[in-house]
Amino acid sequence: MTIGNGLRRVCALGMVSLGGLLAACSGNPFEEQPVPTCPAAYLPKDTAKLVQFNGTGKDLTDVIVEAEFTGYLGDCGYDLGDKTLDVIISPIITAELGPAAQERSASFKYFVALRDPAGNFVQKSVFDVTMPFADNLNMARFRDEQVTLSVPLDDVWTGPDYEIYLGFQLSADQLDYNRRFGTN
Repeated sequence: MTIGNGLRRVCALGMVSLGGLLAACSGNPFEEQPVPTCPAAYLPKDTAKLVQFNGTGKDLTDVIVEAEFTGYLGDCGYDLGDKTLDVIISPIITAELGPAAQERSASFKYFVALRDPAGNFVQKSVFDVTMPFADNLNMARFRDEQVTLSVPLDDVWTGPDYEIYLGFQLSADQLDYNRRFGTN
């Protein structure tokens, strides 16, 4: 049985075991059942922005595109029977073409990762984005399709102790640039 935070009511209608039926007689079967909360999501400052340069130059005139995460939409659900946490997230990215742009689109990658309570990344997925720009605009906003990560848990009540991370999949040079010059 999958239970999502957006749908917290659990109603057992239909087949009920005798023990469940007797237990249901002691309380209201339509009462909200507790469900673990979603893990916190983070946009680390050093991977929340991407600047792509043309060639080896790092001047403002060498910028092809600047992109940044401006938010995300998300939810999670717990499969109590299979003991899994399903994270559903949809990143929102804005971008601006720079003076060195030769095309009306920009391509880059972003990641969604899940970190367990011990600090280990247990799952990471990388996604390709090709962001089109209108002929008369150098700015665009993009909301990607929903991304789903699923992780088995020994105990579903540890789900809120996990953490979700989103960011651009950067090269070493791009990451160094963000760390040296800061990001907004």
